[in-house]
Amino acid sequence: MQSDSHTGGNAEIISTPQSLLLAFMGMHLLRKPIAVSGASIVEVFDWLGVGPSATRSLLARMTDRGMLGRHKSGRKTFYSLTEHGSAVLADGSRRVWRAAEQSSWDGQWTMVALSVPEDARHLRHRARSRLGWAGFGSTASGLWVTPRIRDVSAILGTDFEGADLTVTIGRTHPPTTDESLVAAAFDLGRIAQHYAEFHERWATKDVSEFDAEGAFAARIRLQAEWLSVGRADPLLPASLLPHAWPADAADRLFRSLDAVLDRASTEIESHGLDSIEV
Repeated sequence: MQSDSHTGGNAEIISTPQSLLLAFMGMHLLRKPIAVSGASIVEVFDWLGVGPSATRSLLARMTDRGMLGRHKSGRKTFYSLTEHGSAVLADGSRRVWRAAEQSSWDGQWTMVALSVPEDARHLRHRARSRLGWAGFGSTASGLWVTPRIRDVSAILGTDFEGADLTVTIGRTHPPTTDESLVAAAFDLGRIAQHYAEFHERWATKDVSEFDAEGAFAARIRLQAEWLSVGRADPLLPASLLPHAWPADAADRLFRSLDAVLDRASTEIESHGLDSIEV
């Protein structure tokens, strides 16, 4: 399988309309038996600088992809999470609220060699996405590695049944060291830069000055950016990370700001979103 090395550090920290919608759904629809009107979503995304036509187009795409269900009530259209959408966002929520400090590590790695035919580009992309999200990084030789024991078949899913797949679990041996394997598979410098940039962007914001609408929109953007940072981080054990790893400070800042913005925007969620029970 051909792949770029340092997969764990390649994500860009950008708030796209799609990432903002995923954050909004995760915050306001996940684990709730409600559907929110399209008009309310369009209004919220106007606060975020996304125009009505772009928002409606995005809602249509997410519905076509099976993330959202569409409901009619009179002349209004409402959107709720599907079972598939709930599963995807629950996984994202776990990544958003993960602890920055990692648990102790037993020294074992899961190593994956996967070969996908050249004419199956969609499977190569799918493998990169699923393994990267699960905390794997890839070396220049195409070996995927993560310092934890993982069920690779469950991560890849049925799409890869019958694929040329080799999975090994074990420890490194000279001349390979844990540190050299981390350096080969993960771009820690770039991941650290993402955390530092996140901290720099948000540490200077006086969120206490936001009105309810501003706080509601800012919280969506905050969570979207934090999830983007999390996608780039394989969450390595602390013993494999450099001293003074910046994730800790960024995580504390995120939680503090999210709490302030949540309190400031409660009125919008309670009374400003047009919703129905589903």
